[in-house]
Amino acid sequence: MRQALREEAAEALLLARLPTPLQRAQGLPQAEGQRVMAYVGQTRSVKLIRRLLQHGIGECTNRGEYPPCRVPWFLDNGAFADWKAERPWDREAWLRDVSRARGHATPPDFAVAPDVVAGGVPSLQHSVNHLGELEGVPAYLAVQDGMSEADVAAVLDPFAGVFVGGTLEWKLATGAAWVEFAHRHNRPCHIGRVGTPARVRWAIEIGADSIDSCLPLWSLDQLEAFLRVLDHAPKQRRLFA
Repeated sequence: MRQALREEAAEALLLARLPTPLQRAQGLPQAEGQRVMAYVGQTRSVKLIRRLLQHGIGECTNRGEYPPCRVPWFLDNGAFADWKAERPWDREAWLRDVSRARGHATPPDFAVAPDVVAGGVPSLQHSVNHLGELEGVPAYLAVQDGMSEADVAAVLDPFAGVFVGGTLEWKLATGAAWVEFAHRHNRPCHIGRVGTPARVRWAIEIGADSIDSCLPLWSLDQLEAFLRVLDHAPKQRRLFA
């Protein structure tokens, strides 16, 4: 517990040193937006589902977890889970879930196009190659370490949004720039693994449109801390019309 608290304090200090949204957004047109949309992982606890629904928290449905237990929801391709488990990405399971998602009474807000975890720039072509599998479902393009805005801009056109993945250090260092990039291209920007209060405040301040994390489901204290930040957050200022 003490180690976790020390890591969270260090992360908060790092976030405090990053350029402010105003510093990064100088010269860009700004308009009032809505509260950041938050998603957390799937739970089958009736008590937790009720609590999350009360606060408007959506579900991140990972590949293999279909159907979602609550809405709104988005579909993750499962590449990160497979990578952590040191197993190949399960394309057949992905295709099954995408097919089912198309027929769901409440379609997913979006699906994360298949990507290669820690794959760098070649992951972009992998996403493009699998884009046809998501016909009829808004597809977000995952960006990660090693990619430049020019790399992503070259393939962005058929994608509905930008999903910021990658390592935590890279995400924190480049997240604001990716939000600005997405908004300049009239796309929403989602940031993954945003579960601690410090990260949630950071994502709101840089104008992210949506976030997700499984961390709030690990304990009641973490869930309540997550909800408090969201409930008291001002509307973020969007960087696109």
